[in-house]
Amino acid sequence: MHLPPQITRLQHAGHNALQLKTRHGTAILALHGAHLLSWVPTGQRDVFWLSPQALAEPAAIRGGVPVCWPWFAKQGMPASAAQHGPVRNLPWQVSAIHSSSDDEVSLSLEPCAQAAHDNSLAAPAPGLQVSLRITLGQTLSQTLHTRNLGHQPFMLTQALHSYFAVGNAALVGIEGITGLTYQDRLRDLATDIQRTPFALDQACDRTYLHASQDSSGESTHRYILVDPIWQRRIVIDTQGSQSVVVWNPGSEGARKMADVPDDGWQDFFCIEAANAGPDVITLTPGAEHRLGQTLSIIC
Repeated sequence: MHLPPQITRLQHAGHNALQLKTRHGTAILALHGAHLLSWVPTGQRDVFWLSPQALAEPAAIRGGVPVCWPWFAKQGMPASAAQHGPVRNLPWQVSAIHSSSDDEVSLSLEPCAQAAHDNSLAAPAPGLQVSLRITLGQTLSQTLHTRNLGHQPFMLTQALHSYFAVGNAALVGIEGITGLTYQDRLRDLATDIQRTPFALDQACDRTYLHASQDSSGESTHRYILVDPIWQRRIVIDTQGSQSVVVWNPGSEGARKMADVPDDGWQDFFCIEAANAGPDVITLTPGAEHRLGQTLSIIC
């Protein structure tokens, strides 16, 4: 496919990638996993963290924004299932370019058909199709679009697993989750309520849940990661989601991860637009669903 001047091919961190560029900034997308590696708004530092110890392909990339689909973790799947689904380990290709100008560039990608077939995606998720649309302008948006073209319903869980770069994870705050019930995966899915402002306590692995949709009937929510060290606020507006995953492995967890430096946990915090926990999407034959996030920065 012919690419416009706003999209160029390059190598980044050892990956075949595409760079999207507008007057508002740049974004870099690895074709392995349709994985966002970088977003640098004009005049600012990178919004995403990418591990300096990330493993080589075909392993999943640690950092940026992995695409977890069509299940989150191994929810509803057997123990042998790929963690966070197979597509983050597959090659993707550009399927459409929607717009291209100095103000905004937008494209869609889908997994390469042969790779998806060889990876046996058709076995656990027969008839499912997925595409990812990315738009870079004043904001950065991603939309994960799933269609069920099969003959059986599918219980869909998924996430845009964003690793946000921060000055010190132990000091960040999160707005938009106070008062929400959460499931704590570090306490065998025990439930609790976020009654006080969020603060990291050694490690965190929680799914926060909204009780109902907003008055328009749309599942739209806003979260803000507050970074006092770098004096910026990362605004995360989600669509098609009643849950958000908040994760940081902490010091002990990082030491157990081969692709994270022992002190790397301090450099990122994950706030993930998701359908996870009780927030499961039942896709009947012919149905479709869109999970999206729009990111912006306030300094």
